[in-house]
Amino acid sequence: MVYTTDNTMNISQFKTKLLFYLLKKSSVGFTLIELMVVMIFLSLFAAIALPNLVKQAGKAREVEFKNAVGTINRAQQAYHWENNVFVQETTDAESINVLNLSFDNTYIEDYNIVAYNNSSYAVVRPSNTDFQQDQTRAYAGGVYYSQGNYSMIVCQSYEVTNIIAEPSDTRECGSDAEQIR
Repeated sequence: MVYTTDNTMNISQFKTKLLFYLLKKSSVGFTLIELMVVMIFLSLFAAIALPNLVKQAGKAREVEFKNAVGTINRAQQAYHWENNVFVQETTDAESINVLNLSFDNTYIEDYNIVAYNNSSYAVVRPSNTDFQQDQTRAYAGGVYYSQGNYSMIVCQSYEVTNIIAEPSDTRECGSDAEQIR
């Protein structure tokens, strides 16, 4: 087969016209049905993902509670080791200040720091009034001193709740909680 210049010209013109036609055709857009199908899929994905997102936010807030309880327990132990007494001031803010701590959180309403120096232990039970909205469990902790030895406990509630009972010793969290540390 031998092509002449006229045939080559016709083939290249055909290719050019075809390309322009395809480009013009593809820039028309989506049909209404295609957009509705995409919106349905996006709605389904959002419905599946949203509950998991709320749970993750609650878990992050729970980490804040655990860290606060552990930090206060360790600070109480250090203070007792140096001064032979646990810290209990008039307010939680004063106790935290004496322990030389600072917390920048918005989810803990009260720390509920109580020191039983006659019994040689101190407890902390942070509370969150928005626990249902935040989906957070409650935490409590204690540090105990006996015959030169320190021991600590951190308890976590089984259910989403505001506050739990304080641990009475290093082995007992109460019926509504479990020991996590």
